[in-house]
Amino acid sequence: MRMFKIKYDEYTYDDDRLAGWVSTAVNRGIKHLDAKGFETDMCMREFMPLDIYKSNTLLSLVLVTVGIVNPEFVVSLPCLKILHLEDVWYFDDPLIMEKVISGCPVLEDLVLIRPFDFCDVDVLQFLRVRSRSLKSFRLTFEYSNAGACYSVEIDAPRLEYLNFNDDNSDMVIVKNLTSLLMIDIDTEFNVKFGGSPLEPGDLSKRDTIRDFITGVSSVRHMIISQRTLEVLYRYSKLGPIPKFDNLYRLQAAISGSLLQLLLVFLESCPNLENLILLVPLQDFVVSTEPEQAGLDYVPQCLLSSLESVEIRELVIGEETGMKLVKYFLKNSVVLRKLTLHFKDSSMANQDSDIFKELHTFTKRSRCCEVIIH
Repeated sequence: MRMFKIKYDEYTYDDDRLAGWVSTAVNRGIKHLDAKGFETDMCMREFMPLDIYKSNTLLSLVLVTVGIVNPEFVVSLPCLKILHLEDVWYFDDPLIMEKVISGCPVLEDLVLIRPFDFCDVDVLQFLRVRSRSLKSFRLTFEYSNAGACYSVEIDAPRLEYLNFNDDNSDMVIVKNLTSLLMIDIDTEFNVKFGGSPLEPGDLSKRDTIRDFITGVSSVRHMIISQRTLEVLYRYSKLGPIPKFDNLYRLQAAISGSLLQLLLVFLESCPNLENLILLVPLQDFVVSTEPEQAGLDYVPQCLLSSLESVEIRELVIGEETGMKLVKYFLKNSVVLRKLTLHFKDSSMANQDSDIFKELHTFTKRSRCCEVIIH
């Protein structure tokens, strides 16, 4: 047997048989184990047998909606390269993940979707990910919880991809991420939900954001959410955003009325070459309204390096997209291509009013080509 995969629910649930099946499969030398439980109170979830911690053959381990306990012996998974833990209850030890990861010397791909505690017990409150082999790491909180304090530490010198979606952790520490190529970041750093606003006197929160941004500043490709841009805009009032000198490709969600958020962040990307913008249907509102008078400001990358801008999800009749189009055409010195994706496919018609209007916009770069999809 090479793979054992099981998905069970309240109608097929049998704790004695399940644990026995998983144990037998692991002991017979399987390479891939995938066990998914059913949605229920964490205190009633099925716990995996201790055999999953001492397999010499497992290459991938996927556990969803189950429980695991802290083994009293040293974890030994010498061949495990893929570990996916979703909505798993880590019973008895908040540092259990550090123990598991330390027993996986060749781990390359880690997905950790942290659960919400339904039993009023701290669940994985302190997360420490230290790995010399890890290349891809996705961290997500399923729910927001304002009543508990969480922290996360990531120390992975070979990490190339990081997906960070964590609004609960007050303390976020990243170390040795010099190999990072791509980051997908969607977080408010516990500033808005459950946390205090980012004020000048909040030195701890300010330092956490600064250290995180500095720690991932070597990245080359970034995907960033609008709410993260909002937090970084607030941070910029307290201190400069660390530079992303290597960043050449950026994808951001932004509404036209909040263009200032994007411009502030672009100033920290002096060598950016490619920019992709997702325009939401409705403008979002932030508690600290950006100054629209600052739209005359032009970040350095528009003057020297930005060659391609792509704006997606444009809707006819909205000023949001047109404001972005006008701004980048007017201020981008070396822009070669501006690509527009309209929701209404009829806009790609050269006889449309929008198409004709685009050709009346001022273009600072003479070689810029406007492409409509």
